[in-house]
Amino acid sequence: MIAIKKEAEPADLKELRKEAANRGLSPKEAYQTLVDPLKRKVRKSLVREQGQLCAYCMCRIPRTDVAPRIAPIIIEHIVPRNPFDGRDIGQGLDYQNLLAVCHGNQGPSGTRQLMDLTCDAHRKNTEFRKINPCDANTLKSITYHLDGKIDAKDPDIRFDLLHTLNLNCPSAPLVAERKAALDALLMDLGNLPEQDMLDYCNLRLTVLEQEENPKTPYVGILLWYLRSMLEALSV
Repeated sequence: MIAIKKEAEPADLKELRKEAANRGLSPKEAYQTLVDPLKRKVRKSLVREQGQLCAYCMCRIPRTDVAPRIAPIIIEHIVPRNPFDGRDIGQGLDYQNLLAVCHGNQGPSGTRQLMDLTCDAHRKNTEFRKINPCDANTLKSITYHLDGKIDAKDPDIRFDLLHTLNLNCPSAPLVAERKAALDALLMDLGNLPEQDMLDYCNLRLTVLEQEENPKTPYVGILLWYLRSMLEALSV
């Protein structure tokens, strides 16, 4: 997971949010007024600013391993539309509160159990303890393992990643796909003379950090490894 830089919201969404506020709609009711073609426009904007990656697991979106009746890209709310405490901070149509996420390993039939789901499909209405993909400060403690698993030093962030979002789900392809991305990088590094290692890591890190649209799938684990390598090489 890497920080998402939010762009300006579509003007039509701003007008719709004002209308919903004037009508006194709840966040859930307000979001129900977001329909096509504006909904498609908002979804496209979210996908573009995220570099065509799921905001949570960082797979390429849309994925193709899903049945036609399951939406391949979901509009997600960082603060739930219908929080358990019932608070209303206008989150239903707040563009800063919206993300684009994958289908969450719902599978070809969409009938998998909760333990097999990831991202928003697993999170449902649960609130995060701390993590926020739009706040880089909440992502600093995220780490990875060479086997492709995601982790975090901060216990609250770790809970959000592993339990709320289920990003190491054993029945989902995420861990294997993260490992494959890292293995490709390791293969490149393994073919380099030792004296070229530092320059290569610096260059590769710069390229990945500057990517916009599209971004490399699972780029989070690549950034983590390159930064770790540079830190080790600088000692």
